Amino acid sequence: MNSARRPEHRPGLLRRRPAFRRVWMSEVVSLLGDWMSFVAVSLLALGGEGGGVVALALVMVGHHLPIALFAPVAGVLADRLDRRWLLVATSVVQGALTVGMLGAAVLGSVIGLQVLVFARASVGALRLPAQSAVLRHVVEEDELLEANAIASATWSVMFAVGMAVGGLIAGLGPAAALALDAASFGLSALFLRGLPPMVAEGRAEGGILAALASVRRDMVLAWQHAWERPRLLDAVLAKTPVHMANGGALLLLNLLATQLPFAGTGALTLGVLQCVRGAGTGVGPLAGVALVRRGLRGELAATGAAWLTFGAIAVFAVTRHPAALLAVALVWGLGSGANWVLSSSEIQRLSPDRFVGRLSAIDNLALTVGLCGTLLGGAVLVERVGVPAASAWLGLGAGVVAWLGVQWVLRRRAAAVPAVPAVPAVPAVPAVPAVPAQHPLPPEPGPHPLPPETERG
Repeated sequence: MNSARRPEHRPGLLRRRPAFRRVWMSEVVSLLGDWMSFVAVSLLALGGEGGGVVALALVMVGHHLPIALFAPVAGVLADRLDRRWLLVATSVVQGALTVGMLGAAVLGSVIGLQVLVFARASVGALRLPAQSAVLRHVVEEDELLEANAIASATWSVMFAVGMAVGGLIAGLGPAAALALDAASFGLSALFLRGLPPMVAEGRAEGGILAALASVRRDMVLAWQHAWERPRLLDAVLAKTPVHMANGGALLLLNLLATQLPFAGTGALTLGVLQCVRGAGTGVGPLAGVALVRRGLRGELAATGAAWLTFGAIAVFAVTRHPAALLAVALVWGLGSGANWVLSSSEIQRLSPDRFVGRLSAIDNLALTVGLCGTLLGGAVLVERVGVPAASAWLGLGAGVVAWLGVQWVLRRRAAAVPAVPAVPAVPAVPAVPAVPAQHPLPPEPGPHPLPPETERG
């Protein structure tokens, strides 16, 4: 009789990693509030005093442009400061600014809302690289892929639920959604306060002032590190073409919701379309990861995800049947979500801990500039020609051209530096073996001798 014991059941990542569970719970409540208020804010921008297509684009850009403007500072802060403290502080400030947005909404001030959206997004931009880097502290190296999959699925579920609920709440007015959003930031900060200190391994010495003084130099060092490693450079640039296409298409989606309110009202229609697209962003990464694990090369999976997004946006621009719009929105989300997770996982896997915050910031910077460019360009074009689909075609054309340009750069870099491999920070997925590093990384030099940093709780 075989006396071998059956393998013990391994609990899920959320159960066996309490710190990761706290990060996850903070994101659940924060994302739910954000997406509920996004529907209300978008509709107020379209229909309020001083509203219109360009006003809508400005509100959407206000949500995203600060990510580009503050990405260098955010990346350096994430690699030099306590990442836990950075997340808590930004959550508290964002909650206070959301209360201000509530006041602007009650007064019906589109301009005031735009200013406060920009201010809140500016503070939020400081937390994005830390959010990516903090996973390195709360899970083991071989759990990063699972952690990213959970984070992606959570974002998608909260996006879908938040958009759907936001469409319902928007019928009561934007104030209700913004009040719930403000409360969500406070709850998020409470979850994050229970985390231990989280500082980067091998970080340069110095506090906030030293970090701000070294932003330019530190970002150049991170870019040079990626530039010399084409596989890592590919991951850093992979989202930008897709988000250029997304920018024009998202503007069209908002316009169609008000022009073709097949769910009864523009608010509900916008919520339903975004809900379906959000569901796709959750399923897409799971499919992409499964294909990679079955042996598909990561580069091919990312390429397929990009072109799936491009194709779906092209169809979305020409169809007007409600069922077709929903189906295409789902496929659009599949491609965009897979592209996001595949590239983010590669950045975390191939980057040393002391660079991951800055490389995530470069990633955010590039994709956000592309997204905002096609949003604003599409809005101006729609205002001039009067054809809503023009925004989607502008974004799609820019995205395809950018994708071809990135591939051309990567081929040239691969030919120029064939002997310099990516330096994996974590073991590769079995189906995609990583190239081992030939030389250890030297410590990152500091610009000047700096006083010891005082840890902040």
